[in-house]
Amino acid sequence: MLPIFKMARPRANNYEEKRQLILDKAASLFAQQGFAGTSISSIAQFCGASKSLLYHYYQSKEALLFDMLYSHCSLLVRAADDAIDIDAKAEEQLKHLIRSLLNIYMGSRDKHVVLLNDLHCLPHDQQEQVRDLERRVVQVFKDLVGKLKPELSQQARTTLAMHLMGAINWTYTWFKPGGPITAQEFADLSTALFLNGLVSVRS
Repeated sequence: MLPIFKMARPRANNYEEKRQLILDKAASLFAQQGFAGTSISSIAQFCGASKSLLYHYYQSKEALLFDMLYSHCSLLVRAADDAIDIDAKAEEQLKHLIRSLLNIYMGSRDKHVVLLNDLHCLPHDQQEQVRDLERRVVQVFKDLVGKLKPELSQQARTTLAMHLMGAINWTYTWFKPGGPITAQEFADLSTALFLNGLVSVRS
């Protein structure tokens, strides 16, 4: 009797597009209901798909969450790397970095909320993979602070980097994209406030 091999389901031409749609829809539900309060069934229903189709893309809710957070933080890392790659002074690099991060936060608000609220729902090793990406972004901020004021201690650089990141990380809780100030204007104000205040800091 010849062995029967189960053929792998081929990927559709729009596989990545559909995968991204699932991530976006799931992020919306996770942001509203929390990871624990959202079921695979509700994600499938929100996507207008069956559970079996959803499992074609993700084997579990945790796998979906990990892909969502890892891809989101990878985007932040790319933005940070691009900012320090431009041929400009540290002040301009910092302005470019904050503009880029705020644009990502405004365009991926739900994923940012999930990152802040539900990272702990992942297994420890996957949490660390995501945190490694976060630490890379923090390091870019620390390096820029060091360029701006080299005499600062490592502890002071870390404190200032975390202060600035905290100021923009929670912008989603109050910032209105259609309000009187644009994301770019807010980014520039944040940069100017940070740079002008930095002059008086002692190590």
